[in-house]
Amino acid sequence: MELRDCKFFYGGQEMSFSVFSNDPCRARYLDSISVPLVQTRVDVYRVEPGPKTRWVLIRQKGDEQDRFRLFVRQGDRFVESLEQALSKELRDEIFGRFPNLTGEFHPPLAA
Repeated sequence: MELRDCKFFYGGQEMSFSVFSNDPCRARYLDSISVPLVQTRVDVYRVEPGPKTRWVLIRQKGDEQDRFRLFVRQGDRFVESLEQALSKELRDEIFGRFPNLTGEFHPPLAA
């Protein structure tokens, strides 16, 4: 899947997302959805990488668990990549920039 086709949701502490990348990205607001069962609203965003961005790692929080999605630049597209398919150099760059993610990024990266 491509990053431009993904939507990310924010609904307070129960549902949120964080963006990690090698260059600043923009989270662009798209919409707000009403959730009648819990009487709250959830905001919908799209993440837009900067011109120098090579990779984007998004941590989605929800349902008491975190989910990570990694997108790597391929030309002018950002394609979702499996953690195990990453080069050692890219793994080292991500965890060098964000060392606290090493214990959270699941499944564990292949050595």
